[in-house]
Amino acid sequence: MAFSVVAIMAYELFDSKAAKFGFPQFTVRSGKVAFNADAGDILSRAGAKFAHFLWDSEACRLAVRAADKKNVRAFKVTFVQGKRGGTISAQSFLKYIQWHADGPVAILATWNDREHMLEASLPREHIGKPQTRTQERSR
Repeated sequence: MAFSVVAIMAYELFDSKAAKFGFPQFTVRSGKVAFNADAGDILSRAGAKFAHFLWDSEACRLAVRAADKKNVRAFKVTFVQGKRGGTISAQSFLKYIQWHADGPVAILATWNDREHMLEASLPREHIGKPQTRTQERSR
């Protein structure tokens, strides 16, 4: 009697759904501030169809707070249909703070319940005029 050996491989079924981060997050890229599903859930609960950007230049902190559509300083919040995340076109704000980065930059955000806004610390190395190598060496 002959026996055959059958090898059984341990496969893992990959879920096609995006991984849940569990933390609100902004990604700055291409003149926009994108927000993940967790940040989108928070902004949606706050009723944010428009938002204000609040900027603390000393601390390099950004806050996003729901705003009234009638306010001329409000930015439109765009939610992707069928998704929980979205974007805010922020070209003028990013130009104002002199944002510079070679690619997308992901930034964790936290909800400030008292002030009803999402807050994030932006990396200082991406704010202000980019330093040249000569300027870096003179320090």
